[in-house]
Amino acid sequence: MTSWTLGGVVLDAHGDPVAGAAVALAGGPGPYPDVAALTGADGRFSFAVSTAGVYTVQCRAPDGRTARGPAEAGAGAGAPVVLRLG
Repeated sequence: MTSWTLGGVVLDAHGDPVAGAAVALAGGPGPYPDVAALTGADGRFSFAVSTAGVYTVQCRAPDGRTARGPAEAGAGAGAPVVLRLG
């Protein structure tokens, strides 16, 4: 079974990394796992997914701010997703 890595970073309005933000897949191609992760001290997160394609990733910071955006997994996938909290 092939798996792909889908990852990115959560930043605040000033461009600083947000540690401890809850990040989850909110949608994607075909079935997708119920996965969630907390960002590390560097604001980064990653998931292993079994289907290549574009996913929607959402996050909630410890202070309640939210963001969502697309992320691509698969061969030749684009740059990691950057979620910016307002």
